[in-house]
Amino acid sequence: MSINPRGDSRTLSTVAALIEEARKNPVQWIIPGVLLEGGVHILHGTEESFKTMLTMQMHEALAVGGTFLTHPVSGGLRTGIVELETKPKLFGSRLANFFRDEVPAIELLPENLRLAVLNGKQPRERIEVIGDWTAALDLEVVSIDSAVKLFPANCDLSKPEHASEVFTQLQKLPTLWMIAHDRKSISGPKDRSVGNDEIVGSGRFAQDPDVIHQMVRPDRRAPMATFYWGKIRDGEKRDPLDVWFDKIEFRLYPIHPYIHLLRSEPKLEAQILVEAEARYGWKTRRAREYVASLLKLTDAAGGPAVTQVQDRHQKWLMLVAEPLPVQADLIDPET
Repeated sequence: MSINPRGDSRTLSTVAALIEEARKNPVQWIIPGVLLEGGVHILHGTEESFKTMLTMQMHEALAVGGTFLTHPVSGGLRTGIVELETKPKLFGSRLANFFRDEVPAIELLPENLRLAVLNGKQPRERIEVIGDWTAALDLEVVSIDSAVKLFPANCDLSKPEHASEVFTQLQKLPTLWMIAHDRKSISGPKDRSVGNDEIVGSGRFAQDPDVIHQMVRPDRRAPMATFYWGKIRDGEKRDPLDVWFDKIEFRLYPIHPYIHLLRSEPKLEAQILVEAEARYGWKTRRAREYVASLLKLTDAAGGPAVTQVQDRHQKWLMLVAEPLPVQADLIDPET
């Protein structure tokens, strides 16, 4: 997939000319409702809410194609990762878990430039390093982990003028996906609020981006989080989407946690129960509850997506249609 340039808008000096240019080159969603061409995006959430995992899956889909949050992605984009939170050796270990076979062509900000970013005395200096690297590689999408690392020690990210300067500089980058942290909750994760005001820092973090998403993990014991659409400047918000982390495949799936186990072939219920403990840490009782919920899944037409076949003393489960994404009212994520 390639993104067509929109031309140099600096030469458009009248409203009529800008409207005509917009009609010729309309706003494009690289991933519908998720990633807007040329936009500044923030993905925020608490620690261990799978933000980095989701970001890696997005890079993978943009590079080689596939699906991301139920949407098909053509692939073929030049993307780059700016990892400022974790040192290279530790981040490399995480990437090795994620990309176990063929590694996609995804660029990574090298360590010397990473240190140059972190040593920058002003936000402008830090973002210019990223901008020069992005331009040199002609990247189309870049992710930054995390927003707080763009603020030097003398810059208070809660001050609007400092945050405004950062977002002004970020406008110079291509399509940007930036991870941000949520405020820490005194009452605990289960009482975590949903909304853009949860982002650590100035209110500019909620005002300046084109698109804001949030990951909420109600219970860290459960391998589930919910993806929320917090703000979309040129589109409509969608219903929250539950995603499930499979620790064997090291992937998040926006479907019932057992569905991808049935995609290749029917499986015995006993097989799924064994897989459930290895992949999600669920013991037999909890695993059986999720097996029962499989039979509640429906396709877009309202028909059953999974059927159960009794063969003597064994039960087989078979995927017969593509199920709709699963929401929390169907299966209880509590462990």
